[in-house]
Parts: sequence; C-alpha cells; structure tokens
Amino acid sequence: MSDLEDQREFLLRSLEDLEREHDAGDIDEQDYGVLKDDYTARAAAVLRAIEQGGVRAPVPARRRRSWVALGGVVLFALLAAVLVAQGSGRRDAGDTLTGGIRQSSTEKLNEAGRRGSEGDYEGGIALYDEVLVADPDNREALTYRGWFLFLSGERAEGLTQLLEVATAQGDYPDVHAFLAVVFDRNGLTAEALRELRLLDELDAPAYIREIVASLRDRLEAASSSTTTVTVGG
Repeated sequence: MSDLEDQREFLLRSLEDLEREHDAGDIDEQDYGVLKDDYTARAAAVLRAIEQGGVRAPVPARRRRSWVALGGVVLFALLAAVLVAQGSGRRDAGDTLTGGIRQSSTEKLNEAGRRGSEGDYEGGIALYDEVLVADPDNREALTYRGWFLFLSGERAEGLTQLLEVATAQGDYPDVHAFLAVVFDRNGLTAEALRELRLLDELDAPAYIREIVASLRDRLEAASSSTTTVTVGG
C-alpha cells in the first residue's frame, strides 16, 4: 500500500472513531467540531491527491489534543483541502485553446482557492468576482464565492448564492456537498439528506463522495431512528 493510501486509511478510520466517540458522549461538541473539520480536510486532500496521481499530500493528523489546543482551526476546514486539490489538478495547458481570457480565469480560480485555504475569504471573493465578469456562469466561481461568503460571516448571502447555483446548475456536485454541510450545521437534517441523495445521482468525484460519507451515515442513522420512534409511538 502506498503512503497516500496509508494516510487515507488512517484518516478515514480516525473519522469513524471520532463519530463513535461523539455518539458515545466521550467527546464534547467543541472538540468534536474542531477535530472533524481537521480530519475531513486532510482526508479530502489525500483522496484528491490519489485521484490526481500522487500530488504531495499533507502529513497525517497529530494527536487529537494537540489540534484542540490550537483552537483556531477554520470552520469547515474541508474547504481548504478541496480548493487546494482543485488548483493542483486543474490543467492550465488545455485552456490555451480558448485563448488568454480563459487562461487568466484559470489562474484566478487557482489563486482564489489558495487565498481561501489561508482564510483570506475577501481576497478569494474578489478574484471570483473578476472571473465572473468574464464568465458570468462559471459554476466553480459562483459556488465557491457563495461558500466563501458563508464562511466569512455573510451566511444569508452565501446560502442564497449556493441555492441559486444548485437551482441553475444542479449537476455540479460541489454545491450539493457544501449545502449538505451547511444544512447539517443548522439542524436541517432532511434538507442535508436531500443534498446528499442528489450527489448519488451525479457523477461526483470520489473525494467528494468520501468526505461526506461519515456525514451521510450519521444523518441516515438519525433519520432512521426518528422514523422508528415515530412509527412505534
């Protein structure tokens, strides 16, 4: 097994263990949120690196309490991994066929992703705005602009934009993954499950499917439990 595959197995097991600890009440909500975001981000990066054929991946997560001590992990850290992975996997050379404008947009999308991975959401949003001037229907720019808005505290505007993308360009998997996370964080289990089921109907990249796998398991288990109680009652 390769180093990347070892990391994938380690991180996915860590996510499963974390879910079990949370379900058993052995970890508080703050620690759970920080650790889940960290493991999810790292797993996403490794999975994308494997898909792209061995791009350098981050080292496995350190011991859990060391990450809790940092305290400043960005909310929804999976965003950073997805964006960086997209940038490393995007083929700039192919864009030259459509001219300099498209190539410039590609560079801006890559740079916006890097800005977001560093927590510079305003800088990323500004770059996405530039892309959208030249290409108003660019679904990556629209989706990640909405995601950045949400992460930067403009939650209503960010959610509105994500919903608009999901309505207009519903075949883009990333927007459904982000909406599932957003809905889950707001206690909207049925809505989150709906987004996850939409992913099943799309040809979603493996890293998208795997990073929401634990979320799917937890929500489906909760939904099943609620239905059983309701029927039984």
